[in-house]
Amino acid sequence: MIEARGLAKRFGERVALHGISFQVDEGEIYGLLGRNGAGKTTTIRILACLLRPSAGSARVAGHDIATEAAAVRARVGILTEVPGLYERLNAWEYLDFFGEMYRLPAPVRRARAEELLRLLGLWEMRRQRLRAFSKGMKQKVAIARALLHAPRVVFFDEPTAALDPESAKTVRDYLQYLAEERRVTVLLCTHNLAEAERLCRRLSIVRDGRQIAEGTPAALKATIGQRMVLRLREPRPELLAVLAATPGVLGVERVDGRVYFRASEPERVNPQVVARLVGAGGEVVTLEPEAIQLEDVYLAFVRGLAGAEPPPAAALAAGGDPSPWRAGPPCPAAAPPGGPSL
Repeated sequence: MIEARGLAKRFGERVALHGISFQVDEGEIYGLLGRNGAGKTTTIRILACLLRPSAGSARVAGHDIATEAAAVRARVGILTEVPGLYERLNAWEYLDFFGEMYRLPAPVRRARAEELLRLLGLWEMRRQRLRAFSKGMKQKVAIARALLHAPRVVFFDEPTAALDPESAKTVRDYLQYLAEERRVTVLLCTHNLAEAERLCRRLSIVRDGRQIAEGTPAALKATIGQRMVLRLREPRPELLAVLAATPGVLGVERVDGRVYFRASEPERVNPQVVARLVGAGGEVVTLEPEAIQLEDVYLAFVRGLAGAEPPPAAALAAGGDPSPWRAGPPCPAAAPPGGPSL
């Protein structure tokens, strides 16, 4: 439903986006993660036909963004960072106006408006002017606007940023329902990494306009190496020295009676760790993996602590930029070497 190939964008002398490529299947929730200014919003605006790319191409819902922009806009819903509401209208008038712009018959647009306002807890306030709404309530109206015409693809930029926990859960649950039951495709930009891990089947991490990693949350976690937690009956210095000298053991540190280390290949390294420590007179109480959060992976990549050395199979993109890490099977839409770039 979304095919992006080498999308790039230049604003004067500033290059905001460097050849991003990815593919999103029907009914998939796909995440874009990155710092503010990384290029996530620019990517969404290009795919929604609000900006023209400086290079590259894309198709959304089967239509080319360059030659069929009107068809793309008719089939997508978009929630931008700023709701941009007409605040002199009330919520009902506002949604009815947009329903008319989408050429929905009056009974259909009113039924959809009621469904969404009830879902988001705004039905009782539908006659209030939007200028009186809180920031979170305005966000809900913008979400309803994006979904009003039952789009096949939705672009959501921080959809739960201003919402209370209950409303945020409602929106997340509804996005899952749209993807799983109605086969709606969702491109999600969020700084809420727990939300991204829960909702997204696959993710791309973007840094300085470059796509530096892509994969499932589980596969991306595997790229930074597993951190192990070791408890010894007596963590004597000589035992820690034995641990540090074990091949495949990286970064040994001791914190509050526990010993932490990274293992490049835990299945191979951990048995050697236990054997060597026991052989040196140590008593291993427990050895278990520490739970890796998506936050750990994200911070490793955006700070340049991971992905600095691409895997041997990764090719070089045009212009000398390393291709993003592809955790798991390579993205079918990835631009081949020599593909478009700025």
